Amino acid sequence: MPQVLRCSVRSIEYFNHDTRKIVLDVPSRADVSFNAGQYLELHLPEKKCPFSIASSPHQQDLIELHIRPTPGSEDSVQIEAMLDNASELTVTIPRGDCFLTKVPQRPLILIAASTGVTQMKSILEFVLHQGIQHPVALYWGVVADSDLYMNDLCESWAVHDLVTYVPVVSDPDTSPSWTGRTGLVGEAALTDFRDLSDISVVVGGGPAMVYATLDRFVEHGMAEANMQSDIFSYAPRPTA
Repeated sequence: MPQVLRCSVRSIEYFNHDTRKIVLDVPSRADVSFNAGQYLELHLPEKKCPFSIASSPHQQDLIELHIRPTPGSEDSVQIEAMLDNASELTVTIPRGDCFLTKVPQRPLILIAASTGVTQMKSILEFVLHQGIQHPVALYWGVVADSDLYMNDLCESWAVHDLVTYVPVVSDPDTSPSWTGRTGLVGEAALTDFRDLSDISVVVGGGPAMVYATLDRFVEHGMAEANMQSDIFSYAPRPTA
């Protein structure tokens, strides 16, 4: 069951020009559990805002979040101001039904847009801790290469024989020195995986991106039930 926690802030630091890493201490008497891929709600004075949990469930004493400003969002303005001076934060944890409770028994593809990679960090660190048995491929799509705020960490995961990491820049004009993959992150994954008949896929991003990725993967032979995303729960596709 979700519970409300008042957590001390262990640290807040910038990954890059705009994305912050927030580490919270779990209260010593709290009995908190969450699954890899779940999210929490950060309490504002008038509402709660969802953020994926970046830490793995095996890290029992802390909660890690990655927060980036959202242009034009009043909630984001409040959150950024709160983070500038925060010593404690109140959260409701856990939330979400897109998660893993065990290592998949078939190949796993993780597809993330922007800070959607936060959810994938929790999942990947969980399966690394549990012991990977089948290939795991992480595809991280960003607008510019400067948005790859934890690229070094992702590359360190890919040292493992069964882990592949593919960063994808959608607008190469913003990154003139970029020599890696470009275009849509979901299309990059489809280029690399010809047989989608026996895979698991987790997608993190906005509704348009997630449903477009779902449709394309189903077109190429994936069973619809083999893809998970929080979007399917809180932003279901409109029906005619």
